[in-house]
Amino acid sequence: MSVERRIIKAPSSDGIHTLAGVLYLPAGEVKGIFHIVHGMTEYIGRYEKFMQDMAAEGYAACGYDNLGHGQTARDDGELGFIAERRGWELLARDVAVFRNAVEAEVGEHPYILMGHSMGSFIARLAAARFTRPDRLIIMGTGGKNPLSAPGIMIIDAVKLFKGGKYISKFVDNLTFGDYNKSFADDGVPNPWLTSDIEIRKKYAADKYCTFKFTVSAMGDLVRLLKYTNSSSWYKTLECELPVLLVSGERDPVGNFGKGVREVHERLQKSGHNSTLVLYPDGRHEILNDTTYPKVKEDILQFIQFIQ
Repeated sequence: MSVERRIIKAPSSDGIHTLAGVLYLPAGEVKGIFHIVHGMTEYIGRYEKFMQDMAAEGYAACGYDNLGHGQTARDDGELGFIAERRGWELLARDVAVFRNAVEAEVGEHPYILMGHSMGSFIARLAAARFTRPDRLIIMGTGGKNPLSAPGIMIIDAVKLFKGGKYISKFVDNLTFGDYNKSFADDGVPNPWLTSDIEIRKKYAADKYCTFKFTVSAMGDLVRLLKYTNSSSWYKTLECELPVLLVSGERDPVGNFGKGVREVHERLQKSGHNSTLVLYPDGRHEILNDTTYPKVKEDILQFIQFIQ
């Protein structure tokens, strides 16, 4: 099935930036809107194949570059900086903003929200507080981290003395320092992301994937993780909302499956309709690995019932 690609722009909830987005439309009837929220230090263009495939299945697939990312950043100097205050909330509010922009383009349809990695925390917060999807897909997420609270204190202290736009190697190592240690060094950076060496080479050569987060943005990331793993998040998220959790069992973000199982079990204990699929050979980017065909199949099966 042929698909149509459209550029979609929408004013960010920060009142400053314009969200740079894209929409892939099927040739025939639209079954639903499939909205993707990308992760940290990447951009929506990395999901082009998946969006094209979803459009070929009849869905209006869409997404945008988050604040501080890709072409939503007005220049390279803004990469890695979200906002002076409450950037975590702006990221989640923008999900609803972009949904409205897409619906103005294609009309109202069943709405599927999917977030990957940092985008999973953004989508989790957005679904609980700012926009109600018909299906929620949480990809490459993590569970509760007891170091979140002290981490926020450390980040805020660095921010106080150095400023929000300061890039701290210490904070970066504190957050991501151990991610590669469980994988053999094959000479290409970031083996924790995917086993596909060519994708990692492209990632390492892409300026939209190699910038560092400022301490302010690091604070936003840790707050997203903290708030979406709090008891209040489970209470706020509607129990009737079907949730699919997908992750690689070798993904350090999900603590190699343990953190994702924790989220699934807490959802079930709080009365939510939660389904969990873990991929034994999957690393962090399960859409960029040998797991892709199975992940796509599982997602299509999960969303087919919204018709």
